[in-house]
Amino acid sequence: MIINFNTNKLAKILTNDRLIKKYYAPLYSNLISRLTELRAVRNLSLISHNPPPRKHKLTGKYEGCWSIDLSRNYRLIFTVPDESKLDENDIDEILILDIVDTH
Repeated sequence: MIINFNTNKLAKILTNDRLIKKYYAPLYSNLISRLTELRAVRNLSLISHNPPPRKHKLTGKYEGCWSIDLSRNYRLIFTVPDESKLDENDIDEILILDIVDTH
């Protein structure tokens, strides 16, 4: 899957293991695993709805976005740049927006 980032800073951090460890130390291993999974799959349908990734659509403040669990509270928030692709089988590109504590 093609992964893009919302900001240059986020791109710089999430493409460098050392910076991931510096900024997201408690989430390091799960974050590396999730990014590796996302890079390896052809489309979004291949990411599980079940834990540990637990991919799911969001509502409220992040309506229209998706998230993947990184820990009990933290989520990797992303959206689909091509809004015409509604089927998970067609989604082959994502835009990572943020890593946030959603609780």
